[in-house]
This record gives sequence, C-alpha cells and structure tokens, in this order.
Amino acid sequence: MSPIQTEIYFTTGDFAKLCEVTKQTLFHYDNIGLLCPDHKDSKGYRYYSYTQFDTMYVIESLKEMEMSLSEIKVFISNTTPDTMIDLFKEKSNQLSEKINNLISIQKTIEKKIQITEQAKTADFSKIKLVQAEEEYLYLSAPLLNYDDDENRASISYFYKECMRTLHEKYSIGVILEKHELLSGEHHSFKHLFAKTDFTDALPLVKKDATLQVVGYHIGKHENIADTYNEMMHFIESEKLEMTDFSYEEPLMDRISVNDSNQYVTKITIPVKKLK
Repeated sequence: MSPIQTEIYFTTGDFAKLCEVTKQTLFHYDNIGLLCPDHKDSKGYRYYSYTQFDTMYVIESLKEMEMSLSEIKVFISNTTPDTMIDLFKEKSNQLSEKINNLISIQKTIEKKIQITEQAKTADFSKIKLVQAEEEYLYLSAPLLNYDDDENRASISYFYKECMRTLHEKYSIGVILEKHELLSGEHHSFKHLFAKTDFTDALPLVKKDATLQVVGYHIGKHENIADTYNEMMHFIESEKLEMTDFSYEEPLMDRISVNDSNQYVTKITIPVKKLK
C-alpha cells in the first residue's frame, strides 16, 4: 500500500539527502525511537514527512551542542513550551560562548599570519634607527626575580586576559629594564606585553612616539646578548642613548619554523639623541 496522497512523503534515501545524513542514521533513530518514519507501508518501506525535517534539524543541532541521543530523546518525548524555552536559552548561551571563543581563535590566527608575512619580507641583517608612532600596550604585573609563585600567577592572569579580552595569544613580548640590560642581564624580564588597539576593557600603557633602534636576533634566545652588543655599539656610534626599556617580540618562533636556529626576535630600543 502506497502512502496516502494528502501528505508529501520522502523515501528514506531522499529524506537522508534533505537532512544531510546517512540512511543508516535514520535507521538508527527509528530503532531507538528518537525519530520514526511518519509512515511504513506493508512491505516495510519507510516514508518521512517534510514536516519532520524540523525535528531532525533540532536533533542534529542538539547533537552539535554535545547532547547525547538519550538526552535528546527524553527532551523530545517530554517537551513543553516552557522546557523548550529553558533548554534553548541554555544552549543559546553556550553557543554564544563557543562563537566568542572561535572568534578569538580566528583573530589570533589572522594576527599570526600578518606577523609572519611581514617577517618573510623583512631584512634581518640591518640595525635601523626609525621614528615610531605611538602605540598601546597591555602589560603583565611586574615579574619579580625573587618570587616564582608571584611570577606564575602574574603570567597566568596576563595570558588569560590576552586571550579573553584582546584575542591575543601568539605575539606576546617581553620588556627589559635599562639597568638590567646595561649590566648584562639579558634574560631578566620586567613585564610581558601585548600590543593592542586602545580599549577601555583593560588598563593600557601608552607608548609615546619616539626614536627607536630596531634590530633582529636570529637563533636561540640564550645567544641574544650578541645581538644586544651590536645594537649598543650602533647606539653609541650614532650618538644616541637608551631611554628606559627594551622590547622583544617573537616574529618567527616554533609555530612558524621547526628549527630553533631560525627563530627571529625583533628587538626595539627607544632612544634619544645625546646633547
């Protein structure tokens, strides 16, 4: 007996194509009583109504939101307007969090692409004196040489805020103080920093427009003293003086190259002319 003609029916294969699932998925849903065909003929052929597409869409959507089939079945079997509203509000909030997280991931990926593309065309062999524009930095709390627990807490908080608020993860730099650098302490960092557009969401530090000496260190960080020595010789030869801090930013790191000898760190030293 063929299905009645007052309804529009789809075969299992056609309904599976409409819902973008396999026929086996529909068979399974029928077997567990989650979504049964609207009609079965005397030969056992299954037929689905187009009106069942909405139910199928809800099932697949809830699966995407990590609900189990048994949980979905309970919901569908006992749904009321109020329980539907409550569940959908909960899932909508979860989706908003997931979307924000995906946006954050996308922004960090795009930033890494931009940094790496610029690095590919840069000349790392030269030390340059440039006039830099003002920019804004988000800084970590001071990193204390005498308290590892405080440092770990500061770094953890900083990274969480970078990812949650600034959508920044890859281009995190470090700041060295002048007196540490001049005394040969090239691995004693004062702050972590991330460059960002101005925002009221976090306390930012404005880095004024100034003259800067820019150089690039190629290789492992443990050998960075050699690059600093070259930059200090350049500063002296140009009759300049370091002002306060040095800024280090990773350009090529373990994300973009697999050989630590090819790592590239950009070093920026704000300077002023000697009187």
